[in-house]
Amino acid sequence: MVTFQAKKHRAMFACTASALALTMAAPAFAQTAPVAAAAPADGGSGQTAGADPQDQSNDIVVSGIRASIQASLDTKRNNDMLSEVVTAQDIGKFPDKNVADSLGRLTGVNVVTGSANAGGFGENQSVSIRGTDPTLNLTLLDGHSVATGDWFVLDQTSGGRSFDFSLLPSEIVGKLEVFKSSEADLVEGGIGGTINLSSRKPLDLPANSFSLTAQANYNDLADKVKPQVSGLYSWKNQDGTFGILLAGFYQEREFRRDGQEFLGYTTYNNFAGTGQTVTAPNLIGAAYFSQKRVRKGGTAALQYKPNDQFEVTLNGIYTRMDANNVNRNSMAWISRVIGNNSTPGSPTNALGQYTVTNGYLTAASWSQLDASGNPIQGRVQDDIFRDAYSSTWVINLETTWKPTDRLTLSGEVGYTKGEGATKDTYAWETYWDTGVNYALAGKGATVNYPGLPTDPKSAAYLNNYYSWSWGGRIVSPDKETYVRADAEYKFDGDFLKSIKIGGRYTDHTRELNYTAYAWAGNGLYSGTKGVGLGTVYAGGTTPDNFLDGLVDFPPYSIADKDKVLAELATNGGRQFAFYPQASFSVKEKTEAVYAMAKLGSQDGSWRGNIGVRAVHTDLNTLQYSPNALVANATSIFCGTCGTVEVKRSYWDILPSANLTFNAMPNLLLRASVAKTMTRPGYAQLAGAFTVSDLALTGNAGGNPYLDPTRAWQFNLAAEYYYAKEALFSVNLFYLDIDSYITSTTTTRFLITQQHPAGANFLITGPVNGRGGTNKGVEVNWQQPIYGGFGLMANYTYADAKAADGGVIDGNSKHTFNVTAYYENSLISTRFAYTFRSKFRSGIDRSTPMWQADFGTLDGSLTINLTKNFALTADAQNLFNHKLYYFVGDPSIPRAYYNNGRTFWVGGKVHF
Repeated sequence: MVTFQAKKHRAMFACTASALALTMAAPAFAQTAPVAAAAPADGGSGQTAGADPQDQSNDIVVSGIRASIQASLDTKRNNDMLSEVVTAQDIGKFPDKNVADSLGRLTGVNVVTGSANAGGFGENQSVSIRGTDPTLNLTLLDGHSVATGDWFVLDQTSGGRSFDFSLLPSEIVGKLEVFKSSEADLVEGGIGGTINLSSRKPLDLPANSFSLTAQANYNDLADKVKPQVSGLYSWKNQDGTFGILLAGFYQEREFRRDGQEFLGYTTYNNFAGTGQTVTAPNLIGAAYFSQKRVRKGGTAALQYKPNDQFEVTLNGIYTRMDANNVNRNSMAWISRVIGNNSTPGSPTNALGQYTVTNGYLTAASWSQLDASGNPIQGRVQDDIFRDAYSSTWVINLETTWKPTDRLTLSGEVGYTKGEGATKDTYAWETYWDTGVNYALAGKGATVNYPGLPTDPKSAAYLNNYYSWSWGGRIVSPDKETYVRADAEYKFDGDFLKSIKIGGRYTDHTRELNYTAYAWAGNGLYSGTKGVGLGTVYAGGTTPDNFLDGLVDFPPYSIADKDKVLAELATNGGRQFAFYPQASFSVKEKTEAVYAMAKLGSQDGSWRGNIGVRAVHTDLNTLQYSPNALVANATSIFCGTCGTVEVKRSYWDILPSANLTFNAMPNLLLRASVAKTMTRPGYAQLAGAFTVSDLALTGNAGGNPYLDPTRAWQFNLAAEYYYAKEALFSVNLFYLDIDSYITSTTTTRFLITQQHPAGANFLITGPVNGRGGTNKGVEVNWQQPIYGGFGLMANYTYADAKAADGGVIDGNSKHTFNVTAYYENSLISTRFAYTFRSKFRSGIDRSTPMWQADFGTLDGSLTINLTKNFALTADAQNLFNHKLYYFVGDPSIPRAYYNNGRTFWVGGKVHF
């Protein structure tokens, strides 16, 4: 299968290269109009880019896909920075349902469907640029900060800086720009790159613009149909000086994810008394995840521009995603049977035959009874119910004033707040007397339980042991107030075009407030059959097609949500209290000032800028520790906890320069250099101390003394706009990382509620690494072919390595996108294939987690029945490709997931 995939990718590259040679040889073959001159950018973002000054009186005006491609290329061409652009029409034409989908088709941009903690889901969530981790990128909305929240509980506790794009449907923005170089007036924070989402403005649209889209959504694994609707209305007065825009959306999606998970690996120095050092999985689970996402929100904008000298815009965005989910996992309890039943010659031994391959325990069996005739416990099940949501809202006031022809003053003030919350979590954990055996095979493992009743609905099966119930409430607010002021003065010289200065202030707070519960039933029933799975059983099992296409595993019985809540209401009910060990707060204030000179020649043969940005960061972190000097934060979960507060500050001086040379009328040569920085994630600074009692792993919390990741960024590019709607470009990049944040794992002896006598846990925590490099090349080709057909293709090679030769998270060496389109007055259709090679997504349960090569085919179709009404159909993951994760060696699995295929059908009305 791997060989087939490699051959398929090579064949695709060969076909693309052949087509490129033919089209470059005769670029005018498919053209219906002369090459359009690129319009000069506004506000000094570039002089006229040396476009061919031809008579355009006979140009054919195009719309739809071709118009959006040309608009994107014009913006890219006129940017002083190296960039990639996608316009609103592009978003509407792509088979894209959130902003990450659209970004993922740009050169050098990769999409991520989930964190290392969460694994991959059926919707793109974050993006990486040129193989850098998503945490090293910065996301802006109209050039300013945007707060975010996470819906998944482990992402809430890990509190990073990457933006969750699943909050934003593609209809909410008008243009996306990815800046791969930097300049002094650009907000700091993006080592890999900066993503700017531009919202729509009413004066940019025709008066009384109206659009309404309604679709039905269907996922073939969840097997449910859900509605999605979005609409926009924009008005402006007859003079075009004042406008109002309103937009809203409501979208439902049903998700189901089947997967086999290997939750953590532990190394045993003297396995089975043989003296061998062997690594074995802690838990092998058959995971059944289901979720309903309801995304709703809208935008509003007021714009006033009485003349060319003054403009003020007030806009706001609100989006919320309700993301209640249930995660069920019936697991082979390998860590327990190795720890209790794997010493040959002892009375508790139950270990039979086993196989060790390259240091891994790839197969093993344990009998139902130990040497003394006592049963062993080889299977455990978690049924976890979570009511969760994430939200973001922004209000922003921006103004521009030109008191003279040379002087431009601008500023903005705003507030943004995001929140990720798990309003309630309640888990029911039970286990069985049973033997267990497993054998790794392909991308998963076969698992069997000798001695366990085969009918999951039988009384003998349901009458198992109760282990524990846990959960609580998490609220993680993320909020920022920001102010910016800029001034630019223009000159008429042949070298110096303008001087721009400015400053920015932010006041940011990120918190995690965890309220856990204690239940008296844990003490009464744990380790007994007083209650069990049968107590909360209402006849439900996993679906008959569970794990089809992944591994063979029979359906199993599942707990009922209402019955779990009813049982937890007995014995005094759940007693909620503050859980200090899993809570933290980070307050961060920044002050930035910059100065930048824009340069260029009178004839437009070259342009650029040079500048410097100075940034001061003031940190105040608050953590809770059981070893604090003063026990001022005690609760029923920690009788000795107190606060630990650390204050520190630092400066960053960030010089930058960009140069664009018009070598020929349609050939641009670019070069740039900049020093960049990305601050540590909030949880990395003051994160929660959390452990998994089952997997015997944990997170050590934050390190408030972490330094930012700092790097020098170099770019060299050539962009050839050789025909209308066409581009061939090559970009060379080099990222010299002075330092970066990595993780270290140590063994610590801890006493917990489920381990009152203590146990050894593998604990992972953040530290500053030695740095590294990321170097590579990007190739981008866009070409209309003939008769409405066209092709867009791009490829990125990124080789990122740590200074010690280690791995840098998020780096895929190979990425490519191929999009074929066809459009006429009746039909508009696209098929887009996206591929990224393997990459390490992070550390999960003290184990490195890699995502294997992954490619997906999406498609869209629009049929224009009239000028104002169209039918639409969209599809994602048409080949139903699965997500495979491994722990370093591709033959040692970490997880194997199936999210199914997703389809939309509906219609659009626009005036």
